[in-house]
Amino acid sequence: MHRRRAETVSLLHSAQILRFHLRIAQNLCIIKNGGEKMDLGKKLIEVREAADLSRAQLAELLGQRGIDVKTYTIGKWETGASNPTVETFLAICDICRVMDIRETFAGKRLMPLYDVPVSAGVGNYLDDGEHEMIEVDSTVPNTADYALRISGDSMMPRFVDQQIIFVHEQAVLDEGEIGIFCLNDEVYLKKLGRGCLISLNRQYEPIPIGEYDDLKVFGKVVG
Repeated sequence: MHRRRAETVSLLHSAQILRFHLRIAQNLCIIKNGGEKMDLGKKLIEVREAADLSRAQLAELLGQRGIDVKTYTIGKWETGASNPTVETFLAICDICRVMDIRETFAGKRLMPLYDVPVSAGVGNYLDDGEHEMIEVDSTVPNTADYALRISGDSMMPRFVDQQIIFVHEQAVLDEGEIGIFCLNDEVYLKKLGRGCLISLNRQYEPIPIGEYDDLKVFGKVVG
């Protein structure tokens, strides 16, 4: 059983993402969590400087793509006097190697949330079933690949029933780490012990891992 990573969205298609880009390019500010405003021009400076490009170099690279702009025009974008077109904005992101426009400019990214609950009790099946894409902010670790909703109380007090957890996909965990395990086709949120899976709630006994049991690791809980 394999977990699907969130797909990388192409910079040049997907109508939904393009509409999001359009809102970015047409507005000077993006409202972030807590009502804070982010200046688009300031972010354009940050991505250009992160790519180690001067305004003149950026103008030259845009020209190679058939977008004729002057350095003073780029200066107007970066000071907020005007905005680039959507096509130019996407080209700048591509040139400056912006991998995730949503995260870079709005402080948010998309991540799959799987609807099938992971058991934090006596075991449950986790299938590659339906999921929804949720928007997460910078409080979610960059290492998280997907989100899961847990059920049960065996991992209390750290994890509670119906809590959404964030998982980094990896096949090996060290003893003492908390992760998502598949033991004999049943999936658990547990701490890896010596020869067993451990619940944080002491009302639950450890689940032994026998010599001939089939144990797989789906990932490490990172948030």
